[in-house]
Amino acid sequence: MINSTAPTSWMELAPCAGVEGFVFDASLTRKPAAELRAISEPLVRTCLGCPVLAECFERVRPQGSQFDGVCSARVWINGRPVGSTPTAPALPKGLPSRAGVCGESSGVKGHRRNREPLCGQCRVTAQRAQSRAAGAATIRKRGGLSARRVAQAAT
Repeated sequence: MINSTAPTSWMELAPCAGVEGFVFDASLTRKPAAELRAISEPLVRTCLGCPVLAECFERVRPQGSQFDGVCSARVWINGRPVGSTPTAPALPKGLPSRAGVCGESSGVKGHRRNREPLCGQCRVTAQRAQSRAAGAATIRKRGGLSARRVAQAAT
């Protein structure tokens, strides 16, 4: 039997696999952004040559996960990019959701669990659920003409 020597997953192709420093500890996140960019410059250069940069960005999802570290040739603090190189590749505008079935209550819960903004279908579903939870509207009627007639007839 011939065994493949090719990597079995895209993560094994990443140059950062098993390397310390790509995810920042709490002490680094308190440093000024300029100092943090200088410290992480070698890591950003390593990311630039990564063959699986797009897969990494989709897996980490820095904005939604409040990531602190280096991902997709950028330095991230609390899910916001604070530094990159001019040659960093463009990031996709929107990532597919890992929330589940959009437009159903499970999709709404999944978006919230993943700290993603609700898509259009899930926003409508959430609004409908809120109105159902509020209950039926009650309309209180004032005593009208019929109520006065009953009162006059009783007298």
